[in-house]
Amino acid sequence: MANDSNEKSDVTVDDILRILGSFGRANVYNYVLILFPILLSGIYSSVYNFEALDLPYRCSTECNEPSVNFTAPHIHGKPARCVRYPLKSGISNHTCTPQMFDHSRTVKCNSYVYFENHSIVKEFNLGCQDWKRSLVGTVHNAGFFVSIPLTGFVSDKYGRRVAVVFATVMSGVFGVVRGFAVNYEMFMAAEFLETAIGGGVYTAGFVLALELVRPEGRVFVSLLFDTFYILGGITVTLLYWWLQSWRALLFVIYTPGILVLSYLWLLTESFRWLFSKGHYTKGVETLKRCERINNVTIPEYHYEQVQEHARRQRDAEKLDAKQFNRTAIKQLFMSKMIWKRLMTCAFLWISSTLGYFGLSINAIELAGNSYMNYIIVLLIEAPANICKFFLLDRFGRKRVIVSAFIMSGIILISYGFLPAGGCWSMGFYLGGKFFITLAYNSLYIFAAEVFPTNYRTTMLGLCSTIGRIGSVIAPQTPLLSKYYDSLPTLFFGAMATISGFLVLTLPETSKQKLPDSLKEAQDLERVKREGIEDKGLVNSEDATSEI
Repeated sequence: MANDSNEKSDVTVDDILRILGSFGRANVYNYVLILFPILLSGIYSSVYNFEALDLPYRCSTECNEPSVNFTAPHIHGKPARCVRYPLKSGISNHTCTPQMFDHSRTVKCNSYVYFENHSIVKEFNLGCQDWKRSLVGTVHNAGFFVSIPLTGFVSDKYGRRVAVVFATVMSGVFGVVRGFAVNYEMFMAAEFLETAIGGGVYTAGFVLALELVRPEGRVFVSLLFDTFYILGGITVTLLYWWLQSWRALLFVIYTPGILVLSYLWLLTESFRWLFSKGHYTKGVETLKRCERINNVTIPEYHYEQVQEHARRQRDAEKLDAKQFNRTAIKQLFMSKMIWKRLMTCAFLWISSTLGYFGLSINAIELAGNSYMNYIIVLLIEAPANICKFFLLDRFGRKRVIVSAFIMSGIILISYGFLPAGGCWSMGFYLGGKFFITLAYNSLYIFAAEVFPTNYRTTMLGLCSTIGRIGSVIAPQTPLLSKYYDSLPTLFFGAMATISGFLVLTLPETSKQKLPDSLKEAQDLERVKREGIEDKGLVNSEDATSEI
């Protein structure tokens, strides 16, 4: 009888999920709904590369035909775009001949002739203002500094479902507004607001999906998210290649985001979040609805013990907060363990986003078809995600992520010393993207697992927010190639190598129970530390006895 009581008292949400199954009909239904915003998120994350795509243009002169190449000096075999030869004094006949231009000096261009018109470069006359083009990507990614903590707050305060809907709909609204931009300033304001208010789609959706499955299903869920994110990037590339109009592209991709408002009535809320907030009745109702849909039977005492477990966790946190006269959030940030994990994860995120986005952006500058280059660099992410699926549970989070970071660093640094344009060069470039993708996408699930449920979205969002420093810098890295062609990849490689060693300071989380509270996370850390110390003591005694 006592054993039965102990067995019942150990029941957790994960035990119920084992009975429900990670991929029963209820979860499949929810995953189908969640993956659509993730697809849109992948589309939205790549669109700025094409909105501000560089176009062929030249100085406006008396000879504006594309085939005329004697009106400007040649640089690397091509006519310069930002300077031109002036007319010789006294020339009144504007017949287009080389003799009418003074080839001994150059002057800056006053106006430009654009030979294509499918990006904002022509629309807003951005000729020879590369900084304004690259600023589009920087402003886009800077918006995440606002959106990720904002979405985290909404997610932890009002629910995971509300956060997914809020972020997706806001992205759609401001994306459509951007399509009506009449000048560069309006375009940039809408670019920033889209991500500042709606950029947390991926994080909110990922946390919701992660909390719907038991530990064994987390990696597969992450693989699904990565796959749909890649499909989003490929989709926007093909759409732009076909439409050849940045305005038409924005209307096509952002309008569906507004329709996600219907998810308020269609999508299931996270029962983990409901329990963590004390909404026990709603949490049990959600689980029972999943039970009916999946046609399984869960013992009633499971629900009772899950509620009791959640109550104990909340009461323990309230008691600690009252004892030390701290609010829950102050208590969180008084923890050295949390600070250590936060700072480490944030740096790893900076390094990951810098390399991940930087390599994608710089791919457009590689020789050949820009669209195909971008698609190939995106497609290399697919095998990286498949490897993640098979490796993370088998070898553990730390070993895989450390290896991925260090391999990416070695390959990208080596790329910097290879001759440009060859097969080896392209192979190393794709190899660097493969391993940084493996590290970056594994980091999402790894970082989510090291923080307690009550603050998981907030802490994951904070890591991601700080980490966005990397994605803000990434659009500027093509400018480094003006000083040395491979300087961007050398930079990415150095950051990845440092990150590989930093991962060693974090705990292994593979197949471990998700901590539901700060106290539980601290207890797990203490048990692990004491276990290591005890092991060291035993080994020391053994060594002494042998001597």
